[in-house]
Amino acid sequence: MKLIIVDDEPLIQIGIKSSIGWQGSGVEIVGEAADGEEALKLIEEKNPDVVLLDIKMPKKDGLEVLSEMKAKGMKAKVIVLSSFDDFAYVKKAMKLGAVDYFHKPSMSIEEILDVLNSLKEDITTDDESEPQEPNAEQERDRLLHHLLAGKTDDARLTKLKEGNLYVIVFTVKQYYQVMKRYTKESPAFLPNTIQNLMNGLLSKESEIECVRMEENLYAVMVSYSRSKSVKESFSRVNDILYMIHSSLKRFINIDTVFGISEAFHSFGNFSQAFRQSKQALEMKFYQPNDLVFYYRARNEDEEQKLEQIHDYVVAMKNGLKEEKYEMFAVNLEAWEQYVEQHECLTERDVKKIYEGLHFMLQEGETYSGNNTDQQEIEDFVELSTYYHALFNEKLKAKLSSTNKEYNPLIRNIIQYIETNYQQSISLKMLGDIFKASPNYISRLFKQEVDRGLFDYLNEIRIRRAKELLKDSNYKIYEIAEMVGFNSQVHFAIVFHKYVGMAPKEYRKEIG
Repeated sequence: MKLIIVDDEPLIQIGIKSSIGWQGSGVEIVGEAADGEEALKLIEEKNPDVVLLDIKMPKKDGLEVLSEMKAKGMKAKVIVLSSFDDFAYVKKAMKLGAVDYFHKPSMSIEEILDVLNSLKEDITTDDESEPQEPNAEQERDRLLHHLLAGKTDDARLTKLKEGNLYVIVFTVKQYYQVMKRYTKESPAFLPNTIQNLMNGLLSKESEIECVRMEENLYAVMVSYSRSKSVKESFSRVNDILYMIHSSLKRFINIDTVFGISEAFHSFGNFSQAFRQSKQALEMKFYQPNDLVFYYRARNEDEEQKLEQIHDYVVAMKNGLKEEKYEMFAVNLEAWEQYVEQHECLTERDVKKIYEGLHFMLQEGETYSGNNTDQQEIEDFVELSTYYHALFNEKLKAKLSSTNKEYNPLIRNIIQYIETNYQQSISLKMLGDIFKASPNYISRLFKQEVDRGLFDYLNEIRIRRAKELLKDSNYKIYEIAEMVGFNSQVHFAIVFHKYVGMAPKEYRKEIG
């Protein structure tokens, strides 16, 4: 069944098109019109089976369209779209041959489908006996997918031309939260709405094509053959980008983020441009408040950065294997700072590292990676916070198990020291926190742990300092502060006592 939608309100057109997968229902939308004159030309050209026709439109209203259809012998069934106050017009429309009507403010997609299904029995076409023509929209999408994959044979069937070619990709921010606005019965409504709105926005634009690539990834392909000026073409690309952003915000209240490739000059470069635009978009993981990301080439020292990351990951895993949780925590913090500073891992790679560490901490429990909570996280800081909460929960349980033979008071104090070693800690402060005499804490700690509390604290601080000294990016005075010493001199004295050499000498020895 071939269907035409005639309505001067873009949101009505988009809403009807987006509410269902029409192809699966045996209905093909073969055209849309925004006024009566355009509708009549389209009906004559496409010969549809059914027309959804708005009553109040510019140029020619729905009643005039119905009159001319009747005069010209057009056989399409007409369903009228009206507002609540258009009942008199609806009565006239029914007299002119309309088969049914919907009130736009309350119509539902189920109601539309019911009427269309009832009309199928009355519609006689030769569609079943003749070969089906390929759906134009599906064919266009297939062609654009091929072009972005590097297959250029049919590139000239698109609106694109060679010269100043760009690929823009965009995603919906907070996609899974946005999807919750829509019912589970119509999960395709949002992507269909975006695609239909994009088609409407760009239909009259020359040298632009748009296609949906993944669940939350759209590609806009732009050429600007009329000018050789890179500046001029780049300005046009940005104008298109902001038009898309503002339109999606205005019509369906969603925020978007964009990645843009470099300029290319032949169709054969589209696959490279697509990779560049996706690589640019990946930076949203580290800079979630930015709207646009432009492609930049990877630095030459990329391999060196990955080696450093590998060293951190190995150290974190060793810390967990050897149950040296302070070593794990130090390297986790150093890894996170390094990755965030250099932005050298993709979102997917960062998540895999976190998942691997979490798996190691679970020790035989049912693995809970890739859950819904993590799926909704879109930036590095949120992901770090999420996993720190998981890690802290597991580590507290492990430390409680490790220290279970200790008095409950000493066990709690050890956990506190393990977590807050970088802060200033005194017996008086611990007494205030744990509601016990400082002298009693000191005496009981030595009795239970077989060493003094501050000896234990210094061992933790020096052990973590040794890990930090492996990273030449940190100055020694910075490391002293990071592990809880008020001065570099005091740090050097304590370090020498426990290690037998100065921090500077230790760094040279391990370097």
